[in-house]
Amino acid sequence: MVATEGTQRVLAEAGQKVGHVADLAGAPTLLGGRVKTLTLPVMGGILARETASDLAEMAAYDITRVDLVCCNYYVLPEATEGVGFAGFREKIDVGGPAMLRGAAKNCEHVIPLSDPDDYAPVLDLLDSGAGSPSAIPLTRRLALAEKAFEISAAYDEAVRSLFRT
Repeated sequence: MVATEGTQRVLAEAGQKVGHVADLAGAPTLLGGRVKTLTLPVMGGILARETASDLAEMAAYDITRVDLVCCNYYVLPEATEGVGFAGFREKIDVGGPAMLRGAAKNCEHVIPLSDPDDYAPVLDLLDSGAGSPSAIPLTRRLALAEKAFEISAAYDEAVRSLFRT
């Protein structure tokens, strides 16, 4: 399990063993925190299928498969109140939505989690299936993917509306 700084801290405080996304990305967080996850290793691990060609490319480029992506968005506009335009722009999440959309696109191979209400049921299924993503039925992963796109679309609409204010 890997996470960005804030999530890594919360998970570690809860007793979870968690690495930093930079370990998976093969690069440090860059540009003042703007680039953490938009890297070939992270996105390649999310978008990879279990085909011979994908597996060969993953091996050639040292890409680790990602089984689950969990992303929570800021609640907008509440998270941007009083920060001005420059502060608002810095709150716009680019990597999280990209990872979540990639996981939803590739839901046959990756579990997309975008709603905290789904955490416990999905973790229970994973526990019962020895941690394998295949423990989550495809119908459930399709529903999770639909929800991920729905939440992503609502987030994008909230961001768009903030540009008009």
